[in-house]
Amino acid sequence: MTSSPSELASPEFNHAVRSVDRLRNWLVSTALPLWIDRGFDAKASGFHERLDFDAQPITHVPRRVTVQARQIFVYARAIMRGWSNDTEKVGAAFDAMVARYHRADSGPGFVFSVDASGRIINGSRDLYAHAFVLFAAAAYHQLTGDSQAIGLADDTLAYIDTAMAAPNGGYFDYAPDPPPILRQNPHMHLFEALLALYEATRRRDYLERADRVFDDLKTKFFQPASGTLPEYFDIDWKPVGGAKALWEPGHHMEWSWLLSEYERLGGNGAVKLAHTLMHVAYRDGVFPSGIIVDEVSGEGIVLKKSHRSWPLAEAAKAQAVRLKSGDPQAVKRLAAAVDGLYDRHLSGLIPGLWFDHFDEDNRLLPDYVPASTLYHIALSVFVADEVLPGAK
Repeated sequence: MTSSPSELASPEFNHAVRSVDRLRNWLVSTALPLWIDRGFDAKASGFHERLDFDAQPITHVPRRVTVQARQIFVYARAIMRGWSNDTEKVGAAFDAMVARYHRADSGPGFVFSVDASGRIINGSRDLYAHAFVLFAAAAYHQLTGDSQAIGLADDTLAYIDTAMAAPNGGYFDYAPDPPPILRQNPHMHLFEALLALYEATRRRDYLERADRVFDDLKTKFFQPASGTLPEYFDIDWKPVGGAKALWEPGHHMEWSWLLSEYERLGGNGAVKLAHTLMHVAYRDGVFPSGIIVDEVSGEGIVLKKSHRSWPLAEAAKAQAVRLKSGDPQAVKRLAAAVDGLYDRHLSGLIPGLWFDHFDEDNRLLPDYVPASTLYHIALSVFVADEVLPGAK
């Protein structure tokens, strides 16, 4: 089912188009230029972890490989769309990421963080971070055709299989000395990276690996009785807290969009689960004001009324796809997510920056702008730009 011509000419649809246009203009005209300038350390050929609210870099904090990979992905995709011309900086950042983090202590894999000079701050190997290295490698290969990026991805996957495999399926969060608690979220980003690698190369083995993560989602992560996707599990993949296990509406929405990507690229059996995750997220985790809360219990009780920017970006991605499939609620929900993101988080400060996180009383929590958020916002625009009919 697809949207009808009358739906595409409705005031609600036109509102959604205007909202996406405003967000796209913000991204292309202010955010992308700012973060490749103020957010880029030319001396280190890498990205800053944070800016302050005057758009000045905060240099004393460790620089995570996750942030380097996310920014490389964002700018590689932006360049391919003609929204940036900073190919040289992206190439330098990719080379620096490999030089500073990969086997930096002579061991396999990527260290978690370094300082501005490249000195290792945290040498652990993190699954979430490695997933984003894979994601960056896929985008960099698409941009440049560099086969070494895919070789790096294959080496990284082999390392994950060797060092992080959990005894009952899936992976530990990090190595060495893995924690006793397992999480679904790093697996979600591994799934995302595998789909990106498949799209970049059309190598069937990447999609087959994604199939296995999808099987874990169905059989280990998702809880059919509550329709929820808990965040934390014990070593046997039993949710911590049982029926009361906490889950995040933002991750429900992120998974929902990823499942639509999986179907688009040739996966099967994901549509119903994507619908369930979205339905439960909106039923229990979204206030009438449009705020998406941070945490909810398996019993539908809001545990944290604080709210961040990125779940709104994930809602926008998911709703843009659902609009294309004909969901009658998608137009209003898309506009509400994009407007909420722009009005609550992107306005009232230097253009190109954002207020990332508010507590339940709408007081700002961090006193800085985290670079990692750009990935969520940019990807929401990339998706809406691809699937929203009529948006220019």
